[in-house]
Amino acid sequence: MINDVLAQIKDKLNGYFKLITSSDTNQVTYPDGNKMDPLFFPENSVVPVLVNVEEEKMIRQANGYAGVIKNGIKTGLSPSIGINLLVLFVSSFSDYDQSLKFLSLVIAYFQKFPVLDHYNTPALPDSVDKIIIELITLPLAQQNELWNSLKTTYRPSVLYKIGVLVYRDTTSVEIAKEIVDIEVKTTVK
Repeated sequence: MINDVLAQIKDKLNGYFKLITSSDTNQVTYPDGNKMDPLFFPENSVVPVLVNVEEEKMIRQANGYAGVIKNGIKTGLSPSIGINLLVLFVSSFSDYDQSLKFLSLVIAYFQKFPVLDHYNTPALPDSVDKIIIELITLPLAQQNELWNSLKTTYRPSVLYKIGVLVYRDTTSVEIAKEIVDIEVKTTVK
């Protein structure tokens, strides 16, 4: 689900950039997975980097571990869990003015579209009702810690909280029983 949501955001930003700049190239690209330590940002692009995944505690059920036990098998489903993503959008251009321009375009897009849903983003996965995008401002000390953890020099960037992705247990009772049977067989031997 995380990959689908970030792909949709990447596609939406690329479409917006093409519309505003009249360019045919995709400006939003992921970092190269082989160049993550230290993190390398492709030149002349905006790079979204997932920097944290956090639980959304406001939608958590009061007793998340309660379930219905019948014949030694939990028949209830595990509670849903809400997830927020912290995504850093890094504007990496050889021309500093271009870096600032594209950083401004990222901010402008999310100011215009702070919520992505199935109406304005039809390709959003069915498991996601909507995505709420919120600007996060880190204090300077925390920004310094973030960039030190990325092991790279600072570039013009902006941090957004993208949420809430809700993971739901869709496991059927039969699958749960099979898992219990397998666990019982392995512990009995």
